[in-house]
Order: sequence, then C-alpha cells, then structure tokens
Amino acid sequence: ISLTLLAWKTWGFHSAARQVQVIRAGEKVLSLDLETNKGGLYQLQLPGGVASLEVKDGAVRLAPTDVPFCPEQICIRTGWIKKPGDSIICAPNQLVIQIMTAAEDQIDAVSR
Repeated sequence: ISLTLLAWKTWGFHSAARQVQVIRAGEKVLSLDLETNKGGLYQLQLPGGVASLEVKDGAVRLAPTDVPFCPEQICIRTGWIKKPGDSIICAPNQLVIQIMTAAEDQIDAVSR
C-alpha cells in the first residue's frame, strides 16, 4: 500500500490541466496553460525592473537577467517549478508565480 501511495504522490494522476498564474500586487497579470504552451519568454514589468518568465517543457522559472530587478534574487534562485502547488515569490516586487490545476482556478464554494 505504501509503494502505491508513493507512486501516486510522485507521478500523480492529475485529471486537470496545469496552469501557471502570475499575480502582481494581488492582480492576475498572466495565465498560461502548461499542457499546450510549448515554451517562450514573457517580459514582466515590475517596480524593480523587467523580469523574464521562461516557460519550457511544462516548467516555469524566472530567468536570470543582465539588469537585476530584485535585490536578493531569491526568486531567480528558486529555479524551475512544474508541480501544482509550487510557487516562486518575489516579495520586493509583490510578485507571485504559481502552478495550479484548472479546477483550482474556479470557485468551489461560497459562504455567507
């Protein structure tokens, strides 16, 4: 049983497509489907400068740039993310990049 659970956790059987969402200052500025997007560079205008979001083989990262947009560059050192729940956070620029499933992007309940 434990080997089955480990295999399921490692390789997963995700029924929903993965998406990357880029949120700046609480506002969604970019959303890409990682299953259909073959790759590319996307420029993000931030308070600290211009960041390059790189998409390749179903994974995402903030690519190193010649002109630093973040003082500590922890967000760049995070590297590639590809699993739902993974995220890259750049606090000085109020930037959050996260991998989600399509189902997570929808409202599942409303409480009054």
